[in-house]
Amino acid sequence: MREIPISYVKTNQIIMVILTLSSIVLQSILLLFIAFLFVITPLVLGQKANLAFYIAKRLFPHNVGGETEAAVLQKFNQTIGGLLLTLALLIYLWTGSWVAWLLTGMVTLAATVALLGFCVGCFLYFQFKKLKHVLKGN
Repeated sequence: MREIPISYVKTNQIIMVILTLSSIVLQSILLLFIAFLFVITPLVLGQKANLAFYIAKRLFPHNVGGETEAAVLQKFNQTIGGLLLTLALLIYLWTGSWVAWLLTGMVTLAATVALLGFCVGCFLYFQFKKLKHVLKGN
């Protein structure tokens, strides 16, 4: 299983909080679109296209032997964030509704809580794995 240094994951979370919170506070569709691109790009092009990881590699060049997170969890979390931000963008563009900002706020809240130590996406991932195991009858 591939592992990602925690410092890279935290950098990703900090950038997500900054982008999404700024888009909400400023009611900026441009910042929301930048946050969307920030999340979608590594999902489409792979983790090597993750801007936060690129920044973290420059900030923490000697990150050997530290804490890590499974790459599959990072991808799962990015996918949830990508889905929520995609819905937020589509809803905003079609209706201009406040629901778009609510969905963006969910991403902000999840990234903030993750920075504080509880990974909502990881919890959901393990609940899905547990449900899958139960449904298989093992």
